[in-house]
Amino acid sequence: MKENSRGAGEVIVVARRFDACLKSGNLGKVPIDPAMIGAELREAENDLEVAGKSFKDGTDKWAVKQSHRAIMHVFRALLGMKGYEAKGVDCLKYAMDELYVRERVFASAILEDFEYGREIAKGNDCLCVYDRGDIEELLASTRVLIERAKEMAKKA
Repeated sequence: MKENSRGAGEVIVVARRFDACLKSGNLGKVPIDPAMIGAELREAENDLEVAGKSFKDGTDKWAVKQSHRAIMHVFRALLGMKGYEAKGVDCLKYAMDELYVRERVFASAILEDFEYGREIAKGNDCLCVYDRGDIEELLASTRVLIERAKEMAKKA
């Protein structure tokens, strides 16, 4: 994983985005619900399993999209562990950045992986050419993310 290398200005921007999500109601405090956390992690594992099958079948776009979905489920579980719920992917990302990346629990590479999958999921894949090495890395980092989140859930 890549190391965090953030300047003071970037940290302030992230904090402002996090606060804006709270103020807009797109990020809110919720009771910590172990059943929801477990369900999100199971969905993440299922999505990653399907992503791996898609990759083996040569359907690279779907492997990336499914890996993105897996990361999204992990992010939801991680936010749930801190008593937050996000509406929309932007606030999900900003909350992860504020609560986990800024606190150095996870490296910023998880946000880059999330964005890579998000861009493809949004349809910005018009060239239909994917680097299989990048996809393998994405699948591997998604697996690591899921395993770390499962360990964290056991301790929560």
